[in-house]
Amino acid sequence: MPTKSKQNLNTQSIRIGGIGALISHRFRGFAPRENTLPGLRAALDFGVQNLEFDVRMAKCGTPMIYHDEFALDGDGNKQYLCDYKASEYARLGGTFAHMPTLDALFSTVKVHRNKTAKLLIDIKDLGFEVEINALVMYYHLQHRTIYVSWLPEVLYRICALAPDVPLCLSHWCGDVSKEVAANHDMHLSEDGTIPRLDAPYMTGVRYGWVLKQALSGEMLRILRASGGGICVPQSMLTRTLSDFYHDQDLFVSTFSYTDWPSINAHKTALNVDMYFIDDRQVFDELP
Repeated sequence: MPTKSKQNLNTQSIRIGGIGALISHRFRGFAPRENTLPGLRAALDFGVQNLEFDVRMAKCGTPMIYHDEFALDGDGNKQYLCDYKASEYARLGGTFAHMPTLDALFSTVKVHRNKTAKLLIDIKDLGFEVEINALVMYYHLQHRTIYVSWLPEVLYRICALAPDVPLCLSHWCGDVSKEVAANHDMHLSEDGTIPRLDAPYMTGVRYGWVLKQALSGEMLRILRASGGGICVPQSMLTRTLSDFYHDQDLFVSTFSYTDWPSINAHKTALNVDMYFIDDRQVFDELP
């Protein structure tokens, strides 16, 4: 388990300001399609220092880079990623034809001249933590990795595999709209604790927790031990919550932003550390 001084060093390395406070959210704005290798290369070329991307599993167990549990094939039909092998994606066409594997993404990162960019790996499916972490280790990227997930059980399991890699829990900390609730397998914590999950696997769903109080219990402990943090919608964060998490030596990140006035306002009012960015222009306008 990291010592207190190591936790502080991890957090301070994230709170460096400027481009170091900006997270390219799925490489949006760096290519016509998000979560693709052209977008990754363009963001790396620019010098982006925090790159967030999503991992979902194909039927064969291959980690793929995509956010949603489904995509449109070449005929415009909705198909679930977990229903097809990675080798079938090209035949499906449509959006499937543009999805890279996690292996291809890591290979691209490894050979690029940008050697300092951190990778925020947002794991959307449960039960494949060993395989994902094995790829991280194979490419020697563990010191550049932050594991992110809306599934707390993913982070519990990653902690057992890689206790020194920072963990970040995404969650809601306020009222959720009916539309968002209808599209998620949503769970509620009244006291900030999140129990372990017995299910060995979970694929093809959108999952998450609503916390009515600040995070507590075992999840808070492992986030602190890893030198990690939390990720919440910008509209839900309060200064009280932000101050609480900073007192716990956690970084605070919020999503999503497309302009500097909003970023500067939230730095002043909420003391946010890291900002998920949806528009390249924000990077182009760096002061």
